[in-house]
Amino acid sequence: MRLEITRTEGLRNDLLLRLDRAEIGAAFLSLPHRSRLMTLPGIPRHRLATADEARDLAASRIPIEQHLRGLGIVDSAGTMRQRAVAISNRNLGTNHGHLAWQRRETPRVFRVLEDPGNYPSYSCLSVRAGGRLAIEDLRFDHASDSIHETVSGRDVSDEIEWATFGQQVLRGGTVTRLENIADQFYDIRHVLAFEPHRPEGEAIRQQIYGDYPSMFRENVVRTWRDRGVPRARYFHNAIGLSDREVFILQRDGTIEEIGATLNDAGADDGLILDNGGSVACWVWWANAYSGGIVSPTVDYRPEGTSVIAFVLNGAAKHDVPGGSVGATVV
Repeated sequence: MRLEITRTEGLRNDLLLRLDRAEIGAAFLSLPHRSRLMTLPGIPRHRLATADEARDLAASRIPIEQHLRGLGIVDSAGTMRQRAVAISNRNLGTNHGHLAWQRRETPRVFRVLEDPGNYPSYSCLSVRAGGRLAIEDLRFDHASDSIHETVSGRDVSDEIEWATFGQQVLRGGTVTRLENIADQFYDIRHVLAFEPHRPEGEAIRQQIYGDYPSMFRENVVRTWRDRGVPRARYFHNAIGLSDREVFILQRDGTIEEIGATLNDAGADDGLILDNGGSVACWVWWANAYSGGIVSPTVDYRPEGTSVIAFVLNGAAKHDVPGGSVGATVV
């Protein structure tokens, strides 16, 4: 495992964490209020949320430590029980397009209310039976509550423990072009820079979300190319995979920059999972092995809908001589 943090106050706050696949014992998806979230629209971007919707969504968010207690990584007293790394996955339960599969839940397919669920294919971080992590293209069948490989069409409902969607910014070592995935960013501020609280920004927002969802893709591309609305450099939480390693990346940039950074680090494939003040990385060794957030954003919001946790092999804590990184055997 290797952690790299590049921090310049007010300018950069980058995190890159590398995990050897052989070191990962298990991976979990936490979505504790899934039943309630399925009755809510998340944060609607194409319309205003009602007061009740906003209140119920807020009640469905919990701190990352509470997610970890639910997974058994931290006990009820707050004591860390396992070596683990956890990252935020808060687009799930919040934004359209972010579907998930949980084989042991009912229903197994998760999506928020009003999500059209109309992507022909979903790029997902998945865990296959036996714990193998993958980034793969999947198709959700809402009618039969099943999941299928996109290319082969094969039903893999009994083979995938869980899967969660993310925008694939790196595919087979090639950075994804914006026009190929622009319509997968329901909160389009993650792609285009405009201020919706100003009249000119609100006019852009209304144009983009006009006739949603049928015209969303066309509106996004037209707004970018024809109106010249600039690209956003946003803070993103992304995950990349190679044959040997898992890469956790949290940094500011365009979506192409996120894909390129993952590729430079050694990843072959990569997804964006979360954005902005939601982004967090929790590690077990922080705060004298009581666990904590490393390199948070300045506008970090502690409570969220979903977390992904990687449990690592080995004891949670080792007693070594003071001042030593590792014990010396004589």
